[in-house]
Amino acid sequence: MIEGMLDIFGTRLTLTFAAIALLYLLWSTAPIWWPMQRVLRRKDLQQRWSFVFTALALIYGATALVLVPLVAMLKLHELLVQPAHLPWSWIVTPGAWVIEHDRKVFAAVLALSPLLLTWWITRTLATHWTVLCTRSATPPKDPR
Repeated sequence: MIEGMLDIFGTRLTLTFAAIALLYLLWSTAPIWWPMQRVLRRKDLQQRWSFVFTALALIYGATALVLVPLVAMLKLHELLVQPAHLPWSWIVTPGAWVIEHDRKVFAAVLALSPLLLTWWITRTLATHWTVLCTRSATPPKDPR
């Protein structure tokens, strides 16, 4: 299989595909391996698997909370605003390169936001984890 890809695409493009696949694998599994490396590095964390699963749930929930409205706004923009412009208006419109540059920056922020949320949530949860684990699971007694 690899020889076939090397014959078709060449060595450089095949290695580029492999590097992109490796980066995607690291990006998509970061919510799992980042809390795991935190657990392995800090020996004072209690209930290690609970920490990993809690961090994983918080990371996926926060990522959905951030990305769903952003993607919905982008799709509404594509549906309502873009059809009003001519297909070649980016050539005629002054400052079209700024709009294109902003789109690339926005796409980079969208791609990096799950990683930033992963880092921030894991770090914040790790600092408060001992307090969360030492709290009692039973509700306080009625003072009457």
